[in-house]
Amino acid sequence: MARAATNDDFVLMVAQEVSSGIERGLNYWMGRIELEVVDRSLSTAERIYAIERILEEYREAIDGSELGYAPA
Repeated sequence: MARAATNDDFVLMVAQEVSSGIERGLNYWMGRIELEVVDRSLSTAERIYAIERILEEYREAIDGSELGYAPA
């Protein structure tokens, strides 16, 4: 019984670490995009271009994998 609890604790710990890593990554990329969105020194076209560059950088960081798109 103690072994089962230990295994459950380990799985929970790993899941929390994975979740934490995903959250940190998401916060990093979304934060970068948000900075471009609120930068009033850029024109609308410059903002869009800056966000596109961030997305390209993200694609390169994940080895060129395609991004999933939310349905419209």
